[in-house]
Amino acid sequence: MKIQTLTSELSKKLGVGESELIYKGLLALIQKEIRKAEHEIVALRERYDVFSETELYDSIKNGEIVEHPAWEDYIIWKNKKTHIKNLQQMVSE
Repeated sequence: MKIQTLTSELSKKLGVGESELIYKGLLALIQKEIRKAEHEIVALRERYDVFSETELYDSIKNGEIVEHPAWEDYIIWKNKKTHIKNLQQMVSE
């Protein structure tokens, strides 16, 4: 089914305009992506038993946590935070 047909039919069934339908769908997708990134950060917190990426960084530097793969996970954590921030900015604009 083509996107225009799907949008049109769903818009009619839900009783909302096509623009509103698309907007709400995009917001839902962004919120889902934020939750996914947050869950990945939670997994890193649990894996290393730390609260923040700064604490992970310090633990690696102090030799409390083995460097590999912790450095990669530290970078992933920072990237996830940036990703979340960028997505939140898109929603608030």
